[in-house]
Amino acid sequence: MTGPVRIAATAGSAIAFGLAFPPASVKPLAWIALVPFLLALRGAGLARALVLGEVWTLLAAWTVGSWMPDAVATYFLQPRWVGWLFFFGISTGMAGLYYMAFAAVYRGLAERLDPRWMPWATAAAWTAAEVGRGRLFTAVAFLSNPWGLLGYSQVGLDVAVQAASLFGVHGIGFAIVAANAALAEAVALARQGRARTHLSGLLAAGVAPAAALFAFGVWTLRDAPPPGVPVADARPVAVVQGHVNLERRWRSDAAEYQAYFDGTVEAFRRAPGALVAWPESALTFFLEREPEYETSIASLAAGGGGEIAVGGPRREGDEPSFRFFNSVFVVDASGRRPAAYDKQALVPFAEYPPLGAFDFVRRRFADVRFFSFGAPTPPLATRAGRAGVLLCNEAMLPEMAGRRVAEGAEFLLNPSNDTWIPSRRFADHLFDIVRLRAVEQRRWLVRASTSGPSAIVDPWGRVQVRTTPFERAVETGWIEPRADRSFYGRVGDAFAFACVVATVLAWGAARRGSRAATR
Repeated sequence: MTGPVRIAATAGSAIAFGLAFPPASVKPLAWIALVPFLLALRGAGLARALVLGEVWTLLAAWTVGSWMPDAVATYFLQPRWVGWLFFFGISTGMAGLYYMAFAAVYRGLAERLDPRWMPWATAAAWTAAEVGRGRLFTAVAFLSNPWGLLGYSQVGLDVAVQAASLFGVHGIGFAIVAANAALAEAVALARQGRARTHLSGLLAAGVAPAAALFAFGVWTLRDAPPPGVPVADARPVAVVQGHVNLERRWRSDAAEYQAYFDGTVEAFRRAPGALVAWPESALTFFLEREPEYETSIASLAAGGGGEIAVGGPRREGDEPSFRFFNSVFVVDASGRRPAAYDKQALVPFAEYPPLGAFDFVRRRFADVRFFSFGAPTPPLATRAGRAGVLLCNEAMLPEMAGRRVAEGAEFLLNPSNDTWIPSRRFADHLFDIVRLRAVEQRRWLVRASTSGPSAIVDPWGRVQVRTTPFERAVETGWIEPRADRSFYGRVGDAFAFACVVATVLAWGAARRGSRAATR
């Protein structure tokens, strides 16, 4: 390939990749989208392969997340060029470096490895890159970027995602990449007139993971209970989506509270005795300093015979050394708040300042300058079961969902504040990410978002109820508390980390083979 052809193939691959995600959601595209990119990398020099990896990243990131520059500029009240600078920095630093590494590894493997091993070796290398960008920094802070991982492109196709209960999102991505790599290898061998030599082996290697993926999905769904049919231990739940205007966020007059008050009245009318979930930051004031609101929430719970899971800020300590937390607490009819969950994975710049010198990007919310990291907290006791809270972006991290279940969570609760990003593309893809947590852990998931979609999802990823984004809504349903553990819930991303090891071994074997051939 000439240089311009390689660039065009890479660009086409990135755009096709993005079209597999919302809003287009052309899911079959994911199974062929990488082929032009892989072919462009073959025979390219190292420097050119790195450039192609960065080009692919930026175009794929834009196709999946074109909302980012405007959202960053709006959130931090900065010029639009600041949003573009963030987009370039985040896409390159939190994704591009990993896909550039993949590009370098793939070109080396393609030159040296037996073609029959290429589908699995390529899938392992891609998985290793996605593990890096999705998990590398999450142990200390939310500095990774799991947005747009390939496996999420299949969420909504229920039969394709059940294997997440075994291997997580990376298991789905592995199968997709293996199919892409087998096709790319077949095209490359056909150009060399060698296709017949390895065709059967390539087809087996490329098709086997996909066949296993779909077979497991069919078997699992066959044994799953019918969707929407209440079980014996069904517990009523409801979600209230306030969709308060951006201009009203973090105002001291608490006028936005009325949207949640009215929505809760309607929720209890439809589902008496329910656990009603409010979104993250539904309250933009400190409840302990507003006794009249605390009393009114308790009265709501008493009138409906249920409980309300409330998202709002919490402060601790004495003036002037207050510590602020982004929290969720459960209010019952007596007004008691026996425990709170404080967010543990804060978003850098938005919720805490990782670089104090960059003060201009700190958004100030009334009395709260920034939040402190929450300490480990047991699941919150509710009438619907023990709730494992995943506050907003925490639901993007599968390891945090696994931690909640290991701590005893019987269902997952995801209050989220999404008003800052008024994009359907963002809303639908984020919901797909969150939705897979239910499958991975085989837990019911209740999601209450400020702007939507809010939803109730069953342990097989099937949506029981779902709101339309960007409007006020109330939805009711039921969940079942569960105590069993999925295989993935027990071992986490062991498969994905095994792919990292396999990539290193494949690279080493290819290097040894190359040296032996030159002797």
